[in-house]
Amino acid sequence: MKQAIRVTVFITALCGIVFPALLTLFGQLLVPDKAAGSLLQQNGKFIGSELIAQPFTSKQYFHGRPSAVDQLAGASAGDNLAASNPELTTKINEQQEQSKEDGRSLPDDARVTSGSGFDPHISLDYARAQVNRIATERDLSRDEVRRLIEQEAGNDAYVNVLLLNLALDRSQS
Repeated sequence: MKQAIRVTVFITALCGIVFPALLTLFGQLLVPDKAAGSLLQQNGKFIGSELIAQPFTSKQYFHGRPSAVDQLAGASAGDNLAASNPELTTKINEQQEQSKEDGRSLPDDARVTSGSGFDPHISLDYARAQVNRIATERDLSRDEVRRLIEQEAGNDAYVNVLLLNLALDRSQS
């Protein structure tokens, strides 16, 4: 019995203390910005994380995906409606009517919440659908706003909303 207790204590200490401590140490040494949560600073103040969506509601900024939770709440959740649920279809149709940009239909990520509610990315189609509104609000050319989208996306099919909005702010300063 003593041997079983010793082995249990040893394995618990190894797996519950030593291994997590080593992973944390290696993370801090090899990729400190990622280990700290990919936090972004501006003028010495933390303004957000590249990994977690922030709510943007102003017409002069790109908007992220709809969320089933308050994105500042610290808890994630989806809407938990199955694709076969008629309530989901009704909800999507209502959001489609409310969120048309320039009379055009929006892509799915503009109408359907992400699984966690904290997805920081939007599709290039959704970003492009917001170009006219942002160009008008900021008195920019549509080509300049499109260029920023392409620049921030690189070769990806998605773009980080926070990084795109920061690039938008930088372009006007």
